[in-house]
Amino acid sequence: MEINLFTLTIGGFLAISALLDYAYFTYYFQLKEYRVDRFRDFLSTDSGRAFLFDYRMLWRGVIVAVLYALVGDLWSPLVFLFIVLVLEALSKGVHVLKRQVRRPVFTLKAMLIVAFGLAFETLIFWKVAMINIVLLVLVFRFFIAGFAMLLMAAPSVFAKSLYISAAKRKIAQYPNLKIIGITGSYGKSSTKEFLSQILAGKFKVVKTPKNTNTEIGVAKFIAKTDFSNAEVFVVEMGAYTMGEIKKICDITPPTVGILTAIAPQHLSLFGSIRNVQKTKYELLRALPQTGLAITNVDNEYCRELLGTLDCGVRTYGSDPEYSPDVCIEDFRTVEDGVNFTVTTEGETRQPTFPVLGKHNVFNVIAAAIAAKQLGMTRDEIDAAIKTLIPGHGSVTLAQYGKATLINDSYNSNPDGFKAALEILNSFPSNRKRIVVTRGMLELGDQTQELHEQIGGEISFVADELVIINRDFAKYLSHGVVHKYKTDVHHIYDPKMLVEYLRGYKDEDVVILLENRMPSAVYKELNISKSA
Repeated sequence: MEINLFTLTIGGFLAISALLDYAYFTYYFQLKEYRVDRFRDFLSTDSGRAFLFDYRMLWRGVIVAVLYALVGDLWSPLVFLFIVLVLEALSKGVHVLKRQVRRPVFTLKAMLIVAFGLAFETLIFWKVAMINIVLLVLVFRFFIAGFAMLLMAAPSVFAKSLYISAAKRKIAQYPNLKIIGITGSYGKSSTKEFLSQILAGKFKVVKTPKNTNTEIGVAKFIAKTDFSNAEVFVVEMGAYTMGEIKKICDITPPTVGILTAIAPQHLSLFGSIRNVQKTKYELLRALPQTGLAITNVDNEYCRELLGTLDCGVRTYGSDPEYSPDVCIEDFRTVEDGVNFTVTTEGETRQPTFPVLGKHNVFNVIAAAIAAKQLGMTRDEIDAAIKTLIPGHGSVTLAQYGKATLINDSYNSNPDGFKAALEILNSFPSNRKRIVVTRGMLELGDQTQELHEQIGGEISFVADELVIINRDFAKYLSHGVVHKYKTDVHHIYDPKMLVEYLRGYKDEDVVILLENRMPSAVYKELNISKSA
């Protein structure tokens, strides 16, 4: 193609448009961890369908095809491309004004995907020099980005295998290191934080950070961590498909395993609750005969297979019918914690737990059992529990002007949502109670049923429900029991949501933030994603 001012201008327009588009598509790939199964599940939601019908995915191609059919013969190819790029600029301007520009965290993989798209388009524009081909490339950018992602799968797998092999070798150098694995449909991060704090009173502890709980995440953490003085390694283990927890156990062979709960989470990926059960049990089955499995017998799927394990078992729960080794009863939620009664080995105590949420009592009891297994005395454990602070993933309280915030925005599941509503209900009824939520993700065939149930629970407790995502809005709204007169608001725009919250800054209200919020909300409220 002849290089002149006009073609340089077009090339510049094309490069800016391509950069924004490839960043946009890579953002969504990264959001779903570059996993085809998670991205496919995303496309089945209302948000996913909105993505498919977005200008960049559908309407751009329709507009280009219609324009080409109407005036393609009247304009020169370069002029036609210039007009299309003017429309592109207008579209991008609208996205900027509406703050709808999306970009990934620029990791090496993300930058390579974007760079591949830019390089490919540069080659087509300057070397192929066929405007029709350039237009096709512009219309099919999503597929080019997807091809780049798949193209990197092989080197990613190779790099992953190197990390994992190195991590296995490194951990093998520390035969005296006590490894505790923690898994479950929810409660993993909180239990990890509580256990690490308790153990720190007696041992030198290393833990996986924040929400690092995948095979490659754990391997990379091991690679950069000094274990020379460590005595205990607490490993959070997560999964989206069967076999993934076993792979983490192969890297970090546990001697103690904690299974917090098995619930209908990520069902759209696992396929069934039984597959979730098999996957979570991979941790307990990896324990040696001298190891200890710790789990909640209130949960049907946790207790069901305990008899098939070869290792020792210690249980906790609130239902005496299932004979838990540690029985927890008489929960009393207060504004700054939970009071309860605990009975173990014939002894009954009534401690106060300084962290919000009945569900967190179960998490701390599981941690206490593990600490006792490692040799801590009951007095040492009790002293540590009194000083616990909420860690990553725990429910926290914060102030926003005169308003009280219950921050449960790390993630959401049916039991955790109900526990957060109990905290909301512990505040005096003369204070207005508000729930802000996007709903719960990846519940598969139970999506409608569980959201309608939660909608009913919300109406018993809250004066207002604010739904911030279209995906589950109709189910939550349908579940609200109208006789309780809960006002339901649909606010899908982050700017409007911030304005709504600002309206309560000087009011004596209690606001529950359930599941992840837009970044603008975290900035306005000066909080992080649930600690």
